[in-house]
Amino acid sequence: MKTYLVLFLVAAFGSAVLTPLLRRFCERHALLDASLDQRRIHQKAVPRLGGVAIFISIVVALCSLALVNNLLTQTLRADLKPILSVIICGLLVLLIGVYDDLRGANATVKFLSLGCVTVLFYALGGRIEGLSIPLVGQVVLNPVVGFALTLVWVVGITNAFNLIDGVDGLATGSALFSSLVLLTTSLIQGNARTAVIALALSGALAGFLRYNFNPASIFLGDSGSLLVGFVLAALSVQGSQKASTAVAVAIPILAFGLPVVDTSVTIARRLLSGKPIFKGDREHIHHMLLARGWSQRRVALVLYAVSAAFGLSAMLFVNTGSGVPALILLVMGVAIVLALGNLRYHEVDELRASVKRNLSDRRARAINNLRIRRACQEVSAATKLNELFDAVVEVLESGEFIYAAAQLSCNGHAMVNARAIEIARPDIESHDLKIIDGRIQWNWQRPAQAQIKLADDDLWIIRLPISNEHCSLGYLSLYRPLRSEPLRFDVSYLTSAFQPAIAQAAERIFDHAEQSMPRQRAASAG
Repeated sequence: MKTYLVLFLVAAFGSAVLTPLLRRFCERHALLDASLDQRRIHQKAVPRLGGVAIFISIVVALCSLALVNNLLTQTLRADLKPILSVIICGLLVLLIGVYDDLRGANATVKFLSLGCVTVLFYALGGRIEGLSIPLVGQVVLNPVVGFALTLVWVVGITNAFNLIDGVDGLATGSALFSSLVLLTTSLIQGNARTAVIALALSGALAGFLRYNFNPASIFLGDSGSLLVGFVLAALSVQGSQKASTAVAVAIPILAFGLPVVDTSVTIARRLLSGKPIFKGDREHIHHMLLARGWSQRRVALVLYAVSAAFGLSAMLFVNTGSGVPALILLVMGVAIVLALGNLRYHEVDELRASVKRNLSDRRARAINNLRIRRACQEVSAATKLNELFDAVVEVLESGEFIYAAAQLSCNGHAMVNARAIEIARPDIESHDLKIIDGRIQWNWQRPAQAQIKLADDDLWIIRLPISNEHCSLGYLSLYRPLRSEPLRFDVSYLTSAFQPAIAQAAERIFDHAEQSMPRQRAASAG
């Protein structure tokens, strides 16, 4: 146990000493993150390449084991290949990150490079060969499937930690919790090789966090976030090779809970929005919390608590019954869904609205659509103004409008307009229908509705022109409160069926009115 403690202290001390030295080096040679795009939160240039200090601290701590001769070090010397595979591949990932920090690399280059390193890691023995799935049991994977799963898992987790590195200390703290979870499970399983690397990583992260927490004086950079993500992913793969319970699946997922959830949500919402998956934005979980007015410190501390909760949940999977893991995953899944709902992602809100439309509102929408279709048929068949506006009211009530106003005119012929009203008497008494400036004016208000002020900023309006191929016959304006419930009918019916039906009926009504007044036309012609 003393060896483990010394290993942690060597890594922590090495990181605490190397980090300020690396910071000065970066400042002297202008190796700074200068806030070049709107996704960055910091307002001044900050040194990066923090991954170099972490990597060196890990290597120094592991090399210090060569000075110790006990049962632990003898076990490690018997098979150094797992440790060397993580160190060698970790160095390559570090170099990829350093190149990205200094020169810049697009997503395609990074993914291909990380894929090549993962292939090397697989060739050196780091592979997922089987899984123990809750309620299913142990599953031996086909080599091709195992290779593909290893590739997706390692590259995915590596980039997941890179994605959450958007707030001072967040990626470092989250990785620290994840490494402690892997350390604990490795010690319980007796996996010394995974334990020593996880312990060295924990110490290096603890020493680095002193300088990386808000206000950060140095950043992990892509070199650090990619390195940390890769080492953790590699350790989870090596740890799963000796796991015979749900530990093989549940613990790695929960250990990396925060980056896994953030990455999954990011991919899902970009797919839903039709955006490129690899195009950066400011809608990660930490960005959404910052948008609420939270400080970087508060965001980091709250998400540390989330990472700790994931870690404690992962510990419940060690030596547990087969039914408990599934229950824990269900509870965690529900908690995640509820938490994401409170972050007010547009995609989540739209999914919620879509579910409501397709489940709770589906019957009401179908009923309203049918009412509108029948009312449009009655509108198009109307031969008098009262028939026209009776059918229009049916549409308004189906659409939950509270007020409507219409103006109709037969090419400005006041006498034809008056004749149309005369024909409809006495059936128009229930409608607010009158002649103003020679035009037919109609107003409707939902019963029991307070008096409407048309200049009220709390209303939105749809204005439908009533016209045919030859001329404009007027318009119909529909009013609805801004804060009312969403429309529960297909609004396209207003333009595809309702408006043409009104125009057709209005033209017929005016033609009938004009044809029924021969004496007036003759007198006018004379």
